[in-house]
Amino acid sequence: MSKDDCDKTPSSKKRRAHNESPKNVESPSENSHNLQASEKVIRKRKKPSPKFRLKTNGEKASLSVGDSERVPLTLTDVQYLLLHSLLGNLNLTESPRWYALEKCESIKKTTCLILEGISIKHWEKYSNELSNTKEIFTDFVEVLTPSVYGGSLVEELALVPLSEAEKDVIIQKYGSMNLALQARKDLMIMMKAVFPIGDGSGDKVEFTTEDKFPRTQLVLSAWQLIEENYPVPLKGKLSAAYADYVLTKDEYAPVTPSSPMFGIDCEMCLTNAGSELTRISVVNEKHEVIYESLVKPYNDITDYLTKFSGITKSLLHNVTKRLEDVQNDLRTLLPPDSILVGQSLNTDMHALKMMHPYIIDTSLLYNFTGERTRKPKLKTLAREFLKENIQMGTDGHCSTEDSLAALKLVQLKLSNSIEFGDAVHTNREKFKENIIKMVKTPQYALSIFNHMLEQKKSSVIIGCDDITGDYHTYLTQAKESMSAQLKKGKPKKIKLVTVDTVEEVITSFKESVSDYNLTMAHLKCEPEDDKEEELIKKIDTWIQSIWDHLEQPSLCVVVFGGTADDNGLALMKVKST
Repeated sequence: MSKDDCDKTPSSKKRRAHNESPKNVESPSENSHNLQASEKVIRKRKKPSPKFRLKTNGEKASLSVGDSERVPLTLTDVQYLLLHSLLGNLNLTESPRWYALEKCESIKKTTCLILEGISIKHWEKYSNELSNTKEIFTDFVEVLTPSVYGGSLVEELALVPLSEAEKDVIIQKYGSMNLALQARKDLMIMMKAVFPIGDGSGDKVEFTTEDKFPRTQLVLSAWQLIEENYPVPLKGKLSAAYADYVLTKDEYAPVTPSSPMFGIDCEMCLTNAGSELTRISVVNEKHEVIYESLVKPYNDITDYLTKFSGITKSLLHNVTKRLEDVQNDLRTLLPPDSILVGQSLNTDMHALKMMHPYIIDTSLLYNFTGERTRKPKLKTLAREFLKENIQMGTDGHCSTEDSLAALKLVQLKLSNSIEFGDAVHTNREKFKENIIKMVKTPQYALSIFNHMLEQKKSSVIIGCDDITGDYHTYLTQAKESMSAQLKKGKPKKIKLVTVDTVEEVITSFKESVSDYNLTMAHLKCEPEDDKEEELIKKIDTWIQSIWDHLEQPSLCVVVFGGTADDNGLALMKVKST
């Protein structure tokens, strides 16, 4: 109503309307105005959109990094992202190692398209035919594929031990998020991706040591080795960087709770070629020195680093042993399932130019600050926990003393608990207590689908009959594990859809994305040489079509599963306004 109209209204009518209307009743015009104002407030209070970005370890795996410097991710890393988007931050006790997912609680749907048989080489060769895909995605990371070593893509995407933060039994058994995710799967499955490990299962070996918990829980996982800069014989990209490195054995046996531990420490000097080995000591669990040697570098020494190494010119004067002699000695000495123990042992392994799958690093076992990035010194650990003073002399460190101290620290932890001497665990215990209050009935789950059911999330797996049978076991296990919880209410649906053709997989995928929390489609692609380009063009069309059907905000992940010769690729992006 305009001002002129208001002026024409009889004053008596105005007074009557005023007197008859209750104070809390708004006029239509006022109501409309307030509704508009409320809508503006709602718009202003709209939740921030979730965002995905790569962190340092993700950037190292990015295709923007040169082949020789690139460090591939694992399928466990991709799996971690899927779980994070589905279950939110409650599933985490440590921030993700390779990505950041901001406002993940706002993500409505998670989708994953798996293209088995398509590798990073296809991506590079047919880059021009993937224009739609490259326009959608901005992050492309190389993934170590199980196809390279004959592993199962399905198994490694499906099997996920529960988050130790959510389940007290997992905390007690594995001690950390990293180990909970990796120990059961990564230690023996993913480790085989990069090291020649023979058949067998550590679970079948009788636990005969006096340890309070299995020492295998302290062994670094495959991606922890990569993250901590240990030399790892990755196929392809990093093979050139470690071309002159050797394995400690031609073939390894699976590590078990009874596998022997050996403390090891090296001293180095500086030469005109960089840091080189000058001394090595190895001790066994009886604290006996079983190997010790001075080593003469081939290159001219520019600094003996005597203050730290204790090595002098006179000590090395008559030494004839060279690096390759030490390597051969260790290859003969070490058993195929040996566990090497040391403080920041990555530097020693680089000095030895050797690679080994089973490592316990004392700099990661003990912690005073509650932050993993702040590693304590061996001297401090020995003083605080062993009540021993080491590295006290003015003539440099003693490799025998240091290797023995590291081994004693591991033995001390094994005689107590996995939480012993670790402030990170102290912080985690506080977090765990809050989480457990939210989980009424902790249960041990076996797969990603158990996670989904427990958190009342729905999921669907779509594929042809050449792939869906592989998933059937995991879905069945998930449903059976929930049978005891049916009294609490019907769980969300978990479904396996088998169709006849690839095109039907994509159609069904698009039709399902709005109905499930997790939608996965898995295709086995076996492109013939003369039809590769045609298939890549189809894939580009499929990806665009799926993207167009996603509601916002959704996480979309595409995995090129790789081939027997080449690694795979993972693409990920949050579709949001």
